[in-house]
Amino acid sequence: MRYVLIVVMLAGCAGQQKTAEIKLAAAKPDAVEALKDGARSVRLGAANYERALDRLRAARDLDPKLWEAHYDEGWVLLKLRRPDEAIAPLEKAFAILPTHVPTVEALGEAYSASGRHSDAVRAYKAYLDRAGTQAKISVRVALGAALRKAGKLDDSFEALRQALRLANKADMPAALNQMALVYLQKGQLELAELVLKKALDVDDKSRAAADTWNNLGLVALSRRRDQEAFAHFEAATKLDPQLAVARRNKAVVYLDCGDYGKAAEELRQAVRADATDAAAWVALGVAERGRNQLDAAGKAYEKALDVNPREPDALFDLGVLHMDFRKEPVRAKERFEQFLKAAPNDHRRRADAENRLKDLNKQAAPPTSTPAPTPGHT
Repeated sequence: MRYVLIVVMLAGCAGQQKTAEIKLAAAKPDAVEALKDGARSVRLGAANYERALDRLRAARDLDPKLWEAHYDEGWVLLKLRRPDEAIAPLEKAFAILPTHVPTVEALGEAYSASGRHSDAVRAYKAYLDRAGTQAKISVRVALGAALRKAGKLDDSFEALRQALRLANKADMPAALNQMALVYLQKGQLELAELVLKKALDVDDKSRAAADTWNNLGLVALSRRRDQEAFAHFEAATKLDPQLAVARRNKAVVYLDCGDYGKAAEELRQAVRADATDAAAWVALGVAERGRNQLDAAGKAYEKALDVNPREPDALFDLGVLHMDFRKEPVRAKERFEQFLKAAPNDHRRRADAENRLKDLNKQAAPPTSTPAPTPGHT
């Protein structure tokens, strides 16, 4: 038997548990060496992630019970924003070691990023049923978030209330933020703001508080208070300059005001900070299109597809670019068809894409010819 310190192989990947010892069957030495080689590639940075995947997959093929290889493969795929691919290795890691918190959190993240919120709920509940009162509060908060995304707002609220009852001071802001998002989704904006201000009473200056300021901005946007929203998003980016979602939200304010130049400037900073942020690339494409920079818009959408070839918003916006601006119906049709294959059934733009495809198909249909008159008839 062996005792393995969790994340000893890829400490930079997980970083969640540092002292928990788990008794496991002895791993095959050659698999461990491949795992260590993958870890070294990860530590060299994102440019080496593909090589890391090769070595991690070699490790898991050499020893299918080496849960670390499955987990770390999923972790890298999440970092590469390929959640659909991350699910299978994370499911395998979770099946082998269902008590490992980083695994269940990563699996839930992969499910949710793939639109499978009910599966995320199931995974979190499976962990909580095993862990009982010893469960990490972060998983309870994640369960509340998954229930909210699944549309089960009352269940989400109850899960978050339970998390708050058990939380220490350090855990409270995350739970309060998720509770505020439930209120926001219900349209109860005053309660959402009140809960977020309680979170700021606990922590208003650390990097983690950037999420709270960002969510306050979302509440202000819902109230059509653009200046107030912008100030909150600005506070978020000052606390955490790498918080891409806050930069995107600042750009949304500029876009709403028709200031495409400032929106594009903000989004360029976002993609410089994180070139794997597909949503930021899509938003940059929208801003560039608003500036009538159609080539730059197309390049931004294509960058989003480099990150995620099935990014639905990029596919849709490329379809619009080809259809409405470049007058290229064949290419537009191709993009809308790709969008309909990639987008979830409840995507807000699905009906629009279907209607546009109908119009494009009508344009492509050959004209109905009138039969020539039969000779001798008038």
